[in-house]
Amino acid sequence: MQSPMQTFLRTIRQAPALAVLLSLQLITVTACSERPVDPVVEPPPARVASLEVTPTSVALESGARATLSAEARDSAGNRLTAVTIEWRSDAPAIASVSATGEVLAISPGAARITASVNSINGPVSVLVPVTVTSASPGISQWRASRSTVSDVTFLGIWDDGAGSTYAVGQNGGLLRSRNDGPWEAVRLDTEETLVSVWGASPTDIWLVGSGGLVMRGNGLQFTRVNAGVSGTLLDVWGLSANEVYMSGDRGTVVRWNGVRFETLPTGVTDELWGLWGSNSTTIFAVGNNGTLLRYDGVNWNRLTSPDATPYFDVWGTSAGNVMAIGVSGTVVRFDGVQWTRMTTPSAVNLFAIRGRSFDDVYATGNNGATWHFDGSTWRALSIGNGQNLRAMTVRGDGTVRMAGWYGTVVSLRGRGQSAQTTIDNMDPPLLGVWSAPSGPMFAVGFGGTIFRRAASGASWSQEAAPSVNDLYAIGGNSATDIVAVGDTGAILRFNGSNWQRDERPTQLVLRGIWSGGGQHVIVGERGTILRSSGPAWAPQASGTQRFLRSVWGSDLTNIFAVGDSGTVLRFDGGRWTPMSVPTPSRLRAVWGISANYVLAVGDTGTALRYDGTTWRALTAPTRRDLRAIWGRSATEIYVAGDSGAMFRYDGTNWRTITTPWRHIVYGLFALPGNTGVAAVGDGGRIFEGTP
Repeated sequence: MQSPMQTFLRTIRQAPALAVLLSLQLITVTACSERPVDPVVEPPPARVASLEVTPTSVALESGARATLSAEARDSAGNRLTAVTIEWRSDAPAIASVSATGEVLAISPGAARITASVNSINGPVSVLVPVTVTSASPGISQWRASRSTVSDVTFLGIWDDGAGSTYAVGQNGGLLRSRNDGPWEAVRLDTEETLVSVWGASPTDIWLVGSGGLVMRGNGLQFTRVNAGVSGTLLDVWGLSANEVYMSGDRGTVVRWNGVRFETLPTGVTDELWGLWGSNSTTIFAVGNNGTLLRYDGVNWNRLTSPDATPYFDVWGTSAGNVMAIGVSGTVVRFDGVQWTRMTTPSAVNLFAIRGRSFDDVYATGNNGATWHFDGSTWRALSIGNGQNLRAMTVRGDGTVRMAGWYGTVVSLRGRGQSAQTTIDNMDPPLLGVWSAPSGPMFAVGFGGTIFRRAASGASWSQEAAPSVNDLYAIGGNSATDIVAVGDTGAILRFNGSNWQRDERPTQLVLRGIWSGGGQHVIVGERGTILRSSGPAWAPQASGTQRFLRSVWGSDLTNIFAVGDSGTVLRFDGGRWTPMSVPTPSRLRAVWGISANYVLAVGDTGTALRYDGTTWRALTAPTRRDLRAIWGRSATEIYVAGDSGAMFRYDGTNWRTITTPWRHIVYGLFALPGNTGVAAVGDGGRIFEGTP
């Protein structure tokens, strides 16, 4: 038996051999059990030159979602598909993002979403700003804040001398006002255009119009009467219930003799617009091509006319003092022997003439033109109304009442230059609306109309303003710096106390205005752009002849103008430059939150959004034309247009807004205090929407 020392020594001597043996066994086993393995080679990073994310900015209400899409491209612009996009939010408590680019708005605030991709030259990334707002119910209820009567264009007016006035017009429109009360509609069984009204008494009233229409009634009920006429009848006038004359197309004159109608040959084929006479043997008819006729009880005789001007009305005090009026400010006077032309204030078209006496005569016509003749001279009156006026009557108390387009009725009390004017009714289309932050609020429209609401909840009233043509837009920097613009270069300025007419730098149509930074920018016809410079206006080169219809700016170095054929211009503080847009459609309105968040809308539901880099088309919410836009935030933007169409854009999607109207809306703006929105449009309608 070996000693412990001998055992230890033998182990030492055998150790190398054992180690070698174990190593050989390990190699043998490995060689028998493993196959050769290819080395793992990582793919090289893609050659990404650019990364584009759509949209480039996002606005969402809390709880809403939006999906971002990213495209990677190489230096040649080719799209790369075999790339992995990584998404990350720098404020996940405000807005989180999924691995596929879906953004979830969590709480109000601002976040930035980063889209990244590895490239051979290093990572490429893009930042997408996200704005999250509190969820808002938006506008949920509407109320009519301005009551309306009728926007019928009045063509005839007559007073019964007993306290009631009747006005007639388009689409069978007949309105009555009793004792200076509100106008009320009288329903008729016709939609023909009514052109004239006259009565033998308060209960024996005649109406005439298109299609040979003749109606007779007691003021409330009317029945058709067959006068044997097929063409349009343009005037009705008489001496008594048994002697009523009607004139019209192709030289037509018929007479009601108390039993039947009889045709009175005139020998002319011109339209006869006006009738008046002093007795049965001295009756005058006037019409186109300078036609002046006199009836002697048996025959109509043509009188020599000073010119070939169309005459639209005739009136006199006797057989030796008769006046006829017509186009281009024409007034001719008959002295019993011949007609002579009178000197008049301007060349405006005149349509109606009436008087109280030979030295107190009134004529009226286009754009609210109203003249007074004092027995020797015609002078223009300022009545504070620019509507086209078509008819006139003298009431039993001597008040002169004139009627015209869009339900307009104007009363003159007093004489000549000292006469007091009141607007009894007027419901023209309203095309623009604006308010100072705490009021007042103004709406403007056809005929130079300006309505004002002094404070929240107050009623709308017409503003006294210089007579101008149609007003299309209004804007301001404050309650004491407001400008309204319109047709033929009309510019009115409000200083907090009264409206004044600015000198016109152009006769072209001015269609839109934006006010900011103490200045005003106006756009309009033929690419017109005007910028205020103190009280004056300086033209700016637009580089286009297209009609510019709307303008909006975030500041004086970021102003956008839009117009026909997809025209969009941007002003950078130095010059206007065209922008590329994905539509050829007419753009009618533009508005935004900032220089990097601007929307434009237009015909057939066209809607575009500018994100600071590119204009992109939004899904059209309708096929109707959109004409107005305004918003409270990036997620509460309203657009409106034809046939009652109104929608809200929440930053991602459109929502249909239910409204109580079916007419065109031309303008939207915040109510004072930003508590809601005002909508203005056809028929002088103004609605207020609140949450």
